[in-house]
Amino acid sequence: MLDSLLPARRQSSNRKRQKQLGSKKVLRPDIQGLRTFAVVAVVLDHLLDWPSGGFVGVDIFFVISGFLITGLLLREQERTGTISFTGFYKRRAKRILPASLLVLVVTVVVSYFVFGWSRFVGVVWDGLAAALFAGNWRFAAVGTDYFQADGPVSPLQHYWSLAVEEQFYFVWPWIMLLVFVMVARRSGQGAARAGAGVAIVVISVASFAWALWESQNNNGVAYFSTFSRTWELGIGAIIAVVAPALTRIPRAIRPLLAWVGISGMVLSLFAVENGPAFPAPFAALPVLSAALVIIAGTGTSEHRFIWPLTNKVSGYIGDISFSLYLWHFPVIIIGSQIVDGSTPLGAVQLAAFFLATSIYSYHLVEDPIRKSRWLDGGKRHRKHADRAPVPGSYKITALSALGCLTAIMVVPLLVPGKPVAEPVALPVVAAPLADTASAALPPGLAKLQAEIRASVGAAGWPELSPSMDEAIAGGQAPADILECGKIGRLVDEEACTWGSADASKTAVVIGDSTSMGYVAGIRSLAELDPTWRVKSYGTFGCAYSDVPNENVEADCAARKEDAVNAINRIRPDIVFITNHYNERTPEGVNRPLTQAEKASSVEAFVSKFQASAGKIVFIAPAPADKNIATCYTKVSTPATCMNTITSRWVDASVLEKALAEKLGGSYMDSRDWFCADAQCPVFVGTTPVKRDLAHATPEYQARISPVILEALRTAKIV
Repeated sequence: MLDSLLPARRQSSNRKRQKQLGSKKVLRPDIQGLRTFAVVAVVLDHLLDWPSGGFVGVDIFFVISGFLITGLLLREQERTGTISFTGFYKRRAKRILPASLLVLVVTVVVSYFVFGWSRFVGVVWDGLAAALFAGNWRFAAVGTDYFQADGPVSPLQHYWSLAVEEQFYFVWPWIMLLVFVMVARRSGQGAARAGAGVAIVVISVASFAWALWESQNNNGVAYFSTFSRTWELGIGAIIAVVAPALTRIPRAIRPLLAWVGISGMVLSLFAVENGPAFPAPFAALPVLSAALVIIAGTGTSEHRFIWPLTNKVSGYIGDISFSLYLWHFPVIIIGSQIVDGSTPLGAVQLAAFFLATSIYSYHLVEDPIRKSRWLDGGKRHRKHADRAPVPGSYKITALSALGCLTAIMVVPLLVPGKPVAEPVALPVVAAPLADTASAALPPGLAKLQAEIRASVGAAGWPELSPSMDEAIAGGQAPADILECGKIGRLVDEEACTWGSADASKTAVVIGDSTSMGYVAGIRSLAELDPTWRVKSYGTFGCAYSDVPNENVEADCAARKEDAVNAINRIRPDIVFITNHYNERTPEGVNRPLTQAEKASSVEAFVSKFQASAGKIVFIAPAPADKNIATCYTKVSTPATCMNTITSRWVDASVLEKALAEKLGGSYMDSRDWFCADAQCPVFVGTTPVKRDLAHATPEYQARISPVILEALRTAKIV
């Protein structure tokens, strides 16, 4: 993608054109337009979350890059008989490092002033990985690590695509050289080009086949994987290899090919979805469409009837597209902590800021250094050291750019936080909250509700224990409970059982990670009553239903089967079940399940052990609206992170309560443990409530444990 964002140049094959231009290299306006199309698609997707398939702009960049770099290497080999790796990597360093390192440094520095410590540390590690062109593997690891997957988006996540390209170009030129050595010396230049073509076709076919498998079986990794993306760069490389043959394409057909390609790219913005079929085979639509546009303009100096790509505005955006790609994402992620990017005004402010920053970055850093004599050699540098003094306009622009960069760092310190309206409860469409202010409450719940109401009205952050940074970086449950829920191994029943071995009654807790948050409260039953023992068979990352879990079904299936077998063997008096109410897209499905489908899948799962369970008790998960790991910053307020009870949560609650009644079981509403009057504060007293979107902190789990036990006894469940 890097080279697709940098000015593309080619030598004219037309003698008359060559005579007019001498040795001057000229831009291909159609490729400039492709860059513009791609970067605008990506920017709009990140800024407005529209169009839904805007992320395919990266795939278009890959095709352009494969074409440009492979063409450059082929021309060098045909001109000199070899490839100068020293020159190749020097040119790449000049083009890539100045702008990319500038954005990395500024982003890390600004993150220190805006984010909390735990998130800042994450950005530092992201920056190191990006600087080493290994960001794609870091983000793949984070995205597939259950305990980090729900974390905040890194402002440097977009560097994954740069890493893919640099890894490709660390290998591909050497393969080309090997082919040239083996073929060219024996059979000539034509055979060398053909040999390179065979090599890249084989590599691309293998990469596409791997991408098909990995997209279905490990989609979280496939998105970032160099092995699953190589075929996209390979398509561009193949076009470069066959470029001489493309000169024979009839002049009349070229505009038609280009418009078919443009139409395909536009269609991909709305038709392609990021799911089990991406990047393969769905990325084939934008990749092949971009390839058609490049093919249409290869071997000709004319680019007729494609004005949307070849106009001056597209040309300029194409020029600055590398800087625009680098700057837009950190500005959106960090800037959204200061202005509300979800509003039209906020979106315009963010867009204006990253557009201005990109323009300055291009004219002051990227373009001057790319054209400079840096890395060209000391003697040449000294020879021309006194040439062309810096113009005054450049100095003025540099000073204004310095002012912009200073503002980036200072504004977060001066602005207390983006304006946030007072939290307003969403209209409850079903199963309204009980009037806990006036209802006769058990004493433990009454005390908790009073503390929650006090925290709802808090104007600022109190001294918390643990701090919000410690809570966010901490575990999702106490250490011993955490071990019981880890995926990848079966439950150690002895270690995950609490209470006397002689207890006459048994309770089993199952479900996904939200169930693990209730184990502390339920096991207190065994600690206080020797007639009870409690066993945990829940699993982090596994929804306990009859529908496959996305990406991890092999491990989840084993854990769920183990739980079913244990229940049928133990025949417990109570089985407690909790699964989160958030959207869930299971393996092999390209849309989230409806709440009714989720309820039906849970019912089908429960049927496997219902006859062995004395009573089925569903406990609702905590309402989950905002991710504290994302919304908590040095410029946020408690109101910024206030959760509300969403209509989705209420709908799921109604269906689960109905399911409990159908199965002859019970349903426990958890809202009063976390919220008052549909407002759910981020802390209660001095205790942080949640560490991310859905998981209570271990400290808050301990705080509500007596209340959970009180609720079980009040409802005569135990």
